Amino acid sequence: MSTYLSKWEPEDSVFWENEGKKIAWKTLWITTISLTISFATWFMISAIVVKLPDIGFSFDQDQLFWLAAMPGLAAGTLRIVHTFLLPIYGTRHVITFSTLIKLIPCIGIAFAVMNPTTPFWVFMVLAFTAGFGGGDFSSFMPSTNLFFPKKLKGTALGIQAGIGNFGVSLAQFMTPALLGLAFVGGSQTFTKKDPITKEVIVKSEIYLQNASLWYVPLVILLTIFCWFMLRSIPIKASFKQ
Repeated sequence: MSTYLSKWEPEDSVFWENEGKKIAWKTLWITTISLTISFATWFMISAIVVKLPDIGFSFDQDQLFWLAAMPGLAAGTLRIVHTFLLPIYGTRHVITFSTLIKLIPCIGIAFAVMNPTTPFWVFMVLAFTAGFGGGDFSSFMPSTNLFFPKKLKGTALGIQAGIGNFGVSLAQFMTPALLGLAFVGGSQTFTKKDPITKEVIVKSEIYLQNASLWYVPLVILLTIFCWFMLRSIPIKASFKQ
């Protein structure tokens, strides 16, 4: 199966109506769903760090702030890298690989939170890998821009950016919804104390690993979809260009 399309002329109305439109919109919806999951995995650490002190981790406030900040710092750096990837490797390879590597933070963070002796530096490395999802923006959006004629570029980019950013809300909503469900691994004892009296006010069993593990089947499914259903626009450029 060829990676690159043999012809791509979206400004040609005949080509667009006969061939281009179907390919472009299919590409948009697949990459938009993938970008949504990218943003969700990017922000999942912010929903996790607030629970760590209450399940036995001894990180101080400065360390927790660093864990929450690291994905953003990583994403800002990785967006510079993503700027160069699309014309070198093409949509199919960039989107597929970018989707697949999100398994690293999703699985890694799940194992880390299940062991209260996991050192801080391990969490920092994993928080950096969570930034993979934020870096995707700088290759996904230019990819969409290539697939559409000028009259539809704004619409397509608006759809992708708007829906993709919904991933942030998805992470914040799904994390508390899944903490009480036993999927994989053992539970952690969540203990909440009154900040003044230090008396225990809430004690329950939670499964914090669910906050990252639930993305795993979605990432695997999207990776398969991206590889078999996406194609690349026939443009090539070196890193220097």
